[in-house]
Amino acid sequence: MEGMLVNLAYEVAAYAGLLVVFTLLAVATRGREALEWRPELRQSALTNFLILHIGALTGALYFVTIAPLVAAYDSLGLPQISPSAWQDVPFVIKALAALIVYDFSLYWVHRFLHTSWLWPSHAVHHSDPELHFLSWSRGHFTEQLVIAACLVFSSSWLGLDIKEIYGLALVQGLHQYYVHARIDWDHGIFKYLIVSPQMHRWHHAEVEAAYDKNFASIFPVFDLVFGTYYNPGSCINVPTGIGNNPDNNVFALILHPFREWGRMLAERKRASGTTESA
Repeated sequence: MEGMLVNLAYEVAAYAGLLVVFTLLAVATRGREALEWRPELRQSALTNFLILHIGALTGALYFVTIAPLVAAYDSLGLPQISPSAWQDVPFVIKALAALIVYDFSLYWVHRFLHTSWLWPSHAVHHSDPELHFLSWSRGHFTEQLVIAACLVFSSSWLGLDIKEIYGLALVQGLHQYYVHARIDWDHGIFKYLIVSPQMHRWHHAEVEAAYDKNFASIFPVFDLVFGTYYNPGSCINVPTGIGNNPDNNVFALILHPFREWGRMLAERKRASGTTESA
């Protein structure tokens, strides 16, 4: 019990620290407006916090599944670069290589998550109508498993050990909190180097021109190379969310992918029946 309370205290302190940091950054870019937490924004933050802590539907699953996936990768005897190949490589170069390989893999995983049958899982993340730093926590467990597998498989192939994989997950996670924050930054001359909050907000924008754009998690170069880069300017006041949006209903968010998959299967069955009768 005491351990649980200690962990809870650390968690509250961590989120309080993130809130202070991102609020200060938002004030620096948007002024006093950033201090106004409308009821809709408060409800969104509460929903995301609850999602983070309800059973399997939790961002923690991303970290919990890393060790079993590493064990599975090793037991299957899948190819990997020998750890000895990195012995004389500076840590910074090794970390950068790991981030680039992971982000390249995640770029394509992200694109696949936007295809018809995988979209219902990813749509939960896109459902937040008030995008802010806690929106990164709004993710369905089916999606978290896919993303964790992407991290582990790309990192294990590189020959990283489990501590380094956890470190990579932490770096990517902190950056995701940052790019989901309500900060109107495009990184100026560095906007093509590191994904900015402005660029990623366009990915969540409920604007047709922005659909299926900006898939990169860290490095915009992948969007530039594969023709999916989109950042026409400020996006801070552009609406976010999705059509058929479960908004901030936690239980509707949990059930959303399964309801959508059921509907899609029913439609396919009806279409198949119509074809056979014709």
